[in-house]
Amino acid sequence: MIPPHRGGQPAAERQRLSKVRQLLARPGLLRANLVRMARTCGKPGCRCTRGQRHVSWYLSQSQGGKGRMLYVPDAWLGRVRQWTERYAQIRQLLYELSDLYWERLKRRQG
Repeated sequence: MIPPHRGGQPAAERQRLSKVRQLLARPGLLRANLVRMARTCGKPGCRCTRGQRHVSWYLSQSQGGKGRMLYVPDAWLGRVRQWTERYAQIRQLLYELSDLYWERLKRRQG
């Protein structure tokens, strides 16, 4: 086991908490998934009738047991992707922290 830091937290816990704080300090956080949609518009003579579908991006999210979607303009795609990835990173770190605390409780340590 890694010895605790003088503050009492083991290094693994300290590192994950530090990373969560760093991620939360940045702007933008979204609990959603980016979805790429390829559709046909139905207009005769349009390129989509020849197989070249219209591509657009949406955010997909479940709230209160119901799904909802929101169109993401191309100009926003980069930052929205960062926001959803940041949320996923924080969620993963929280799972890892929870596992650390679970093990600590099993061992009945502080």
